[in-house]
Amino acid sequence: MQKITPHLWFDKEAEEAANFYVSVFSGAGQPSKVLTIARYPKAGEA
Repeated sequence: MQKITPHLWFDKEAEEAANFYVSVFSGAGQPSKVLTIARYPKAGEA
């Protein structure tokens, strides 16, 4: 079986969207999970 590694980019509500996709793909026989969440500061913030 081919492994799918999606990368999602959102300006808002990204974590909610990722959790939705995990719930959709978990029903395909293989468990799905979020492996990494990277949070970046807003432009101009450090």
